[in-house]
Amino acid sequence: MAEKETLTPMMRQYMDIKEKHQDMVLFFRLGDFYEMFGSDAEDVSKLLNLTLTHRAKMPMCGIPYHAAKNYLKRLLDAGRKVAICEQLSLSDNPRELAKRSVTEIYTPATVVDEEYLDSLSASYVMAVHEDRKGLYAAWADITTGEFLVRTLPLEKDYSTLESLLSSVSPKEIVVSDDVYFTEKGLRAVLDRSGAMVTKLPSWYFSLKEGLREAEKQFPASSLSLSGIGEKDPILTSIGALLKYIGDNIKTELPQLRTIEKVEDETYLFLNSAAVRNLELVSSLADGRKEGSLFNAINRTKTVSGGRFLKDAILHPLQDKAKIEKRLDWVSFFFSDQNEMRRVRELLSAASDLERLASKASMKKLTPRDLLAIADTSVSFFSLVSERNEYLGMAEDFSSSFDTIISFASDTINAINRDCTNIQNEGTIILSGFDPELDEARDYQGKGEDILSSYMNRIKEETGIQNLKTGDNRIIGAYFEVSKGQIDKVPETFIRRQTLVNGERYTTKELEEIKAKLAESKDRAYQREREVFSEFLDRAERINREIEMMGRIISLLDYYSSLAYLAFECGYVRPEIIENGDIDIIDGRHPVVEAYTGRSEYTANSFSSASSRFALITGPNMAGKSTYLREIAIIALLAHMGSFVPAAKAVIPLIDKIYCRVGASDNLARGESTFLVEMSETAAILRGATEKSLVIMDEIGRGTSTQDGMSIAYAVMEYLKELHSITLFATHYHELTMLDSTGIQLLHMSVREEKSSITFLRKAEPGVAASSYGIHVAKLAGIPRNVIKEASSFQKKHFADYSFDTSQGDLFIDSSEEKEESLMDEIRDEILSFDTDSSTPLEALMFISEIRNKLL
Repeated sequence: MAEKETLTPMMRQYMDIKEKHQDMVLFFRLGDFYEMFGSDAEDVSKLLNLTLTHRAKMPMCGIPYHAAKNYLKRLLDAGRKVAICEQLSLSDNPRELAKRSVTEIYTPATVVDEEYLDSLSASYVMAVHEDRKGLYAAWADITTGEFLVRTLPLEKDYSTLESLLSSVSPKEIVVSDDVYFTEKGLRAVLDRSGAMVTKLPSWYFSLKEGLREAEKQFPASSLSLSGIGEKDPILTSIGALLKYIGDNIKTELPQLRTIEKVEDETYLFLNSAAVRNLELVSSLADGRKEGSLFNAINRTKTVSGGRFLKDAILHPLQDKAKIEKRLDWVSFFFSDQNEMRRVRELLSAASDLERLASKASMKKLTPRDLLAIADTSVSFFSLVSERNEYLGMAEDFSSSFDTIISFASDTINAINRDCTNIQNEGTIILSGFDPELDEARDYQGKGEDILSSYMNRIKEETGIQNLKTGDNRIIGAYFEVSKGQIDKVPETFIRRQTLVNGERYTTKELEEIKAKLAESKDRAYQREREVFSEFLDRAERINREIEMMGRIISLLDYYSSLAYLAFECGYVRPEIIENGDIDIIDGRHPVVEAYTGRSEYTANSFSSASSRFALITGPNMAGKSTYLREIAIIALLAHMGSFVPAAKAVIPLIDKIYCRVGASDNLARGESTFLVEMSETAAILRGATEKSLVIMDEIGRGTSTQDGMSIAYAVMEYLKELHSITLFATHYHELTMLDSTGIQLLHMSVREEKSSITFLRKAEPGVAASSYGIHVAKLAGIPRNVIKEASSFQKKHFADYSFDTSQGDLFIDSSEEKEESLMDEIRDEILSFDTDSSTPLEALMFISEIRNKLL
């Protein structure tokens, strides 16, 4: 940009404000537009497809202020921060510069307005810090008041942190600049998290600053209850997070809940690969929710219930008592269909009280927000009036119902439902609620009548029929008279302004009437603002109760929706045991079943009682991957406190679910498929315990057969000795020939019928008889000549490569050989058939013979 000395006063003002918000796009208010200049203009014009212009070689672009919200959301979605610089006052002197200041800052995770939020997803901002002893993470959702912390182990690959980021999915991450640029491994994990990463000065993360910020936001008792002492290093991240939120919120910080300290045993651990490959909240195909577990089981009626469901999927419980409590509530609604329907019907109109409570704590509620709180409060009391035990879902719920009922009643009687926002002055508060406001409005109405009477009198006295009245900032109240009527103007008229087509005048009486009208209008607007402000104050005082009601609504929705799902899809209550083995009878994959229908789905069983390590063989497309995922998802659902898709399920408490399914090159990180696979496998071997569930599909496929098989064998032996419950799918059939002590052999069954095979997608004891690779290639549409060449090559080079057929055959595909031989025989017969000398009857008989051979 140009030197400040050469800039206009307005541009110098812009530069001064921009210097304080360098990492943000600055919306600079000029009249009815927000303008952007310099690099902001160049960046935003591309993102928003705006016309880029120049003024004195300065790039610039702009948007209408009344349409700013749409553009703002697009910038937030693109990971930008935006500072709103408003005109605070305009001088009567047009040469004097308007006063401007940044009034609001928007970042992806610090916005609270619903138009910028994903209603079904939390909006977390996370602070991460590292020292020589550990990693410290603190994350908060200011739209709901959640605040959580966790201390993580130091690891070379930061796999635990990566898994945490995968399950929390923060929109923003803050980290000290020295840690970010020093720790390359940490930087890589943060950069690929998908969150916007902000580097802060290291003093943000000082222990002293952290304690000061924490004590300012939370009472000392809260920190003590959370097990956080004055020298706990987790305070470094807590303080930085609170400071960052405060920097980006121009109002008071929202009411945050008591800090929840997450321990290793709080939630079942899911590695990032499990979140991704089990497709818990998004599909592998396109990253959308369609095709995910969340989408398949979501029957919630409220957005807060939907968020709770998503969080429960990503954070399954480890505590048996808490799991059983959830299952008891689901059972309650499952066994009482009438109550389930009553609750779901009342919840269908409920608003998002958890997020509205946060807005209430910041006094950012709109008129519609107030009505939403009031209406939902009425529904809430309808819910609990018949079932007082619902209040026990929020153990710390304690409030005078009279206070909430009074607030809801007054809100419904006072707030105009047709009022869209707080800018619609004069239409927010209904008439009849506040006597003082009614009096001001009444006087305003009378003033209009007085003005109308005065106008009519002047018209009669002067004979000026097209007399108009108005006012502006320069000349005040006036009469406007056209040129053809000027000769009728009386001496009492005082000329104020000359126009092309007439003159503007005033009178002392007109000025007095206009002044009284303006005064009454201002008084009415002022009183309306006071009444609305009183409602904001009342909502702020009960924001804790609003949040509690919202939490109970979320839980009611969660439990009743899971009961509805169980009833609709035939789920059963799992038996949860402290220790022991998985025993699933006729389990089903809920996502696949949702698409195929229950009647079309082939159920499968699994038990780890005979052996905790299952080695699974079978061709591609036979259902191995679905079977593996099915077992993991059923275990996860049970730990959520949900019924499960099975005829029966006994699930032991599991500490971790690891998933290693498929891999792809990560070119940006310079990592091959095999390196990605080995890195994920290494993390599993380091972290798995005898209480873990491990799902592994195809280990060692990204290298030579000898190396791959050796690695697969070693991993298999390690997990077998560890006694983790493991489902290990492989195409290395040779592994089934080795010592199978402590291993159960399973295969996906196939039915052969002459020249065709059918994948039964049924897991059965034993080893797959063939890989059927060439048959799968044919199903995929590989050209016939290529299939023939493959069969020929197989027979030529691997005819002697076989092993005990009871253990399976890796290479020889008997059905492919038979089919190919039959086709060759038929082709030869057709080519040798003499069509010229054959009679029609002989030709028909020949066709019949060929047909019989094909059947």
